[in-house]
Amino acid sequence: MTTTLIIDHPWKESFNHEMLNRLIAGLEQDQKIYQVIDLNKDGFNPVMKAEELAVYQQGSVLDPLVLHYMSLLRETTQLVLIFPVWSYSSPASLKGFLDKVLLNEFAFFDGGNGIQPLLTIDSVVVFTTSDQSMESLEQHCTRSYKHQLTTTLTDIGMRNISWHHLGSVKKLSIEERQSYLATVYEKL
Repeated sequence: MTTTLIIDHPWKESFNHEMLNRLIAGLEQDQKIYQVIDLNKDGFNPVMKAEELAVYQQGSVLDPLVLHYMSLLRETTQLVLIFPVWSYSSPASLKGFLDKVLLNEFAFFDGGNGIQPLLTIDSVVVFTTSDQSMESLEQHCTRSYKHQLTTTLTDIGMRNISWHHLGSVKKLSIEERQSYLATVYEKL
């Protein structure tokens, strides 16, 4: 059983990275197998180029990093996504990851009769943060964005999706942040 953690935040001192470090510490303490995809550290280019789009429907890949990510996902039984909500959505690298890695004939098959899932990932845990309150995000985006992402992941064969959002991060005290961090591993 392999847990794959994907983080999309460019600043290593971010609260998102603190969550990642706390999750890694728990996985190591429990001697669980894990792998980390750090989209920013890897220099992942989220932009789908014309030549990539030309081979997209055949499930072909031109980017070696995408092939590497596909290999990691084949081994994954639990997926953990960690990212901030910016402009009412995920950062560009995560959106590009979904577009470029979860390809036809790898993550799903679409032969014209509807999407058939090809990935089998037993559990997905999503951790998001924002500077806005949860109420503000729900008014503007969270439900629709959450629904879109959950639908996408379900359509390709991912199951048992849970979502944990922490809003108003900048307004939290150090004690409140530490209290939240103390609970992240048990959410896996």
